[in-house]
Amino acid sequence: MESLQYRLFSGIVSKLPIKLRLQLLFFRKFKKFINYANPQTFNEKVQLKKIHDRSEYLTIGADKLAAKKFVKEIAPELYIPETLWVAKYVADFDTFPFSEMPSNYVLKANHTSQTIEFVRDNNHLSGHEMKNFASRWFKKDQSGSLGEWGYKNIPPRVFVEEFLDFNGTVPDDYKLHVIDGKVEFIQLDQGRFEQHYRNMFDRDWNELGFILNKKPRLVPVPEKPAFIDQMIEIAERIGKYYDMVRVDLYFHNNQVTFSELTMYPAAGFSMLPDEWNHKFGKRWILDYPTYSQKK
Repeated sequence: MESLQYRLFSGIVSKLPIKLRLQLLFFRKFKKFINYANPQTFNEKVQLKKIHDRSEYLTIGADKLAAKKFVKEIAPELYIPETLWVAKYVADFDTFPFSEMPSNYVLKANHTSQTIEFVRDNNHLSGHEMKNFASRWFKKDQSGSLGEWGYKNIPPRVFVEEFLDFNGTVPDDYKLHVIDGKVEFIQLDQGRFEQHYRNMFDRDWNELGFILNKKPRLVPVPEKPAFIDQMIEIAERIGKYYDMVRVDLYFHNNQVTFSELTMYPAAGFSMLPDEWNHKFGKRWILDYPTYSQKK
């Protein structure tokens, strides 16, 4: 749960004009300002995307429920975790169907990030606990302080999703960054809830050797998985609808499995070496109706 200090800060910042708001957040994080006139880095271009990109596909992709239907139409071979129940209102939890739920499942919100609660071995939350979660989650507005427009028009829902069992282990999380329809780099997260390792690769599985957001690299470097080429092909099909998108996938029961789409990786505040921030930024040419780097 966010601290009171963070909630107060977010409330104040969200009232500022978008460009000033993002400059304040960017300077607070990096002690430098966004170059709005000529952005060079990946982080800067995420901020420009927030301001200028108004594609309908942003809203579809950011909505965790709508994204499932969207990617299934593009890649029918993808396994999509089943949605078991959906709430439009907090009061819906008064009639939560406990008897119809499996032993393990996941509670999520569709309209914001970092809202997830696992239920394991029939250790259900009480109706009161669920309503408390839902009440907080329904109030979250990710388009506010961080300026992530894609979340602005999502009808908020709290839903129950199938729990994916990876034999009691934390799944490897493959995050494929697609720029202009091409996977440019792949982020592999392992052991996220234990010892969290993160390795960065190019599309040919050459490890790039840098640390992202302070998560240590796993050494020796994980070998190239047999299914990564299939993941790349699927991610690029989805990525054709965006100038930049991160496609998050798992490999579950011998199937490439959908996790989510990420419109604004780390909200444009990724901590990565300046060299790579510029390299990834150089590959992404912005071309929006109200802003373009294309000549």
